[in-house]
Amino acid sequence: MTHTWHIRDYRKGDEAQILALRQCVFGDLDPVRLMPETWQWQFRDNPAGEPAWALAEEQGRIVGQYAVIPTRFVVQGQETCFALSCDTMIDPDYRRQGLFTALARHVYQQIESEGRLAAVWGFPNEASLPGFTRHLDWRLLTVFPLRVAPLRPLTLLRTCLGLKNPGNMPAGRKGDPVAPACANIPGLQVEPVTRFDKEYDELWGRHRGIAPVIQIRDAAYLTWRYAGIPDFGYRPFAIRSGGRLLGYMVIRTLGLMGHFFGVLTDLFPFPVRDPLTTMQLFRLARNYCKDQGAEFMTCLLSQADPTFFKAAGLRTVPAILNPRKWHFGVRYAPQDAPVLGPPENWYLTYGDTDMV
Repeated sequence: MTHTWHIRDYRKGDEAQILALRQCVFGDLDPVRLMPETWQWQFRDNPAGEPAWALAEEQGRIVGQYAVIPTRFVVQGQETCFALSCDTMIDPDYRRQGLFTALARHVYQQIESEGRLAAVWGFPNEASLPGFTRHLDWRLLTVFPLRVAPLRPLTLLRTCLGLKNPGNMPAGRKGDPVAPACANIPGLQVEPVTRFDKEYDELWGRHRGIAPVIQIRDAAYLTWRYAGIPDFGYRPFAIRSGGRLLGYMVIRTLGLMGHFFGVLTDLFPFPVRDPLTTMQLFRLARNYCKDQGAEFMTCLLSQADPTFFKAAGLRTVPAILNPRKWHFGVRYAPQDAPVLGPPENWYLTYGDTDMV
């Protein structure tokens, strides 16, 4: 079949068709992202600024999208804006026609002409990765392994085998977040965050240089990212000592692909106070997720080494069993390669992705 699609920019009111395309491409994999208010949050309420879009349309129907949203970074002490590649969607009937590449090039030409976004970065999935690296000048910097800490091994095993779990197994608790008990961390207080205020700006100011490349984690960003859509179920916790804010961590529990699990979505800074304290915080997060009914907990923290993860009880899932590989790629100018090219320069957590 020959299609006569054309590429155009976003127009107000397209969001209904864009969400319909998401339903077609991803189904109910992430129901929260099918909500109009989530779309508004992601593409209109972002404190970093306006996104850049390209849409493919045929006979009045949107059949493809490529989008990037601005993200504020500090690179070797200097503030700049990068573009986070997200929500790439092609209707199944329109794949293998070069549509994805054409859409992305349209967006890249737009942002390059505007000069407001210095690089494009993201986590391409297995299907789109070849298009990014072969045709769009992306560099694959690394593939982050999936690390998990089993919390309910029998439940996890039964789920993996397709067996039903007993009806009395916890399915996750709802309501206001309860602070994890921290009796095992002398001199530390862990409490739910009620508001990201100037105290978090000061925290960011003290630790903005902990990595050569790091997304700005000030109060404006944290409020947008973790409080903007309550349905995501993010649970942010302040970490204090003697009343002074030392850091924060964000935990989320969710059901996906038949599993109910916990995610240590964000942790800042790393380490918090010292490696021992940070290790205790990991264990605290594990206990919190288990109390919520999670089968396992996972975490992405680019600045931690394998020894730390092993001591914290997280094990690497073999590649053959990994349902979601975290390919980390960047499209940058050649002169930026010494800083943006080494993956160890980046401070990344699941909170920096657009999925978890």
